[in-house]
Amino acid sequence: AASRPSVGGAALASPPVSPPAAFGSAAQHGGKGNAPEFGLARTPFHDIYQQSLLRWSFLQRQIEYWMDWYERRKNLICGVTTSTHNLALMAIVILLVATFVLPTRILVLLWIYSLFYEGLSQGRFIRKNHDAFITALREAAVQLWLDDEKRPRAQAWGPSTLLDEVTDCGVELLVLRDWIRHEFYEGRPLVPLRLLQRCSTLRDLAQTVTWTSDRFARRRQRPPVWWRSTFRNLIDHVPSDVTLFQPLTCQGLGDGSHLRL
Repeated sequence: AASRPSVGGAALASPPVSPPAAFGSAAQHGGKGNAPEFGLARTPFHDIYQQSLLRWSFLQRQIEYWMDWYERRKNLICGVTTSTHNLALMAIVILLVATFVLPTRILVLLWIYSLFYEGLSQGRFIRKNHDAFITALREAAVQLWLDDEKRPRAQAWGPSTLLDEVTDCGVELLVLRDWIRHEFYEGRPLVPLRLLQRCSTLRDLAQTVTWTSDRFARRRQRPPVWWRSTFRNLIDHVPSDVTLFQPLTCQGLGDGSHLRL
């Protein structure tokens, strides 16, 4: 069987799945007769429906992210939590003192440098996920799909390899689609065959899989030290407004005591 991809040096664990025989017609229909499979566009109407689901899922993720970004910073300024508010006030005082000691242009350049360094680190993390997916694809192709004559060509696959070259080696898109769903997704994921056909290179395919699969982290974990990403680590301790709908969690009443309304 194909080995699991690894992220961050550790193998990605996954629950046991059904054998490859489940990829047959019975699994595609899910035991519901001729009902279309979720994630397989058999008519243009299904394709439009799936594209709408993907679009709304993307919009929901973006809205939740930016609402959380705004609410945490607003609550930090408004002093929702006393400890984080006091720490932020101390940081502002230290920054004010630093402006008298160091030129302001140096502080601005350091802030710009931190932004570019964060982008560089995130880019390295994304490329690491891409390499993990492509490595898993190479191992699966060598062990499962290709004969001895075409295996050396598969060993040379990289991010810039065209998807047409992969199919020319004998890897069918349908088999590749089933392997991706089997290895990187749970349940019945939304991975239509047309999505693979729209990818030009393995980098495009890796970008799509690593961004939508729960087996890959989308952002790198920040080290829990005060001298690196200090502001972001402080923001993590500021609650967003979603806690207003969770009074027991917000007020720490997890011991069975009652709220006084």
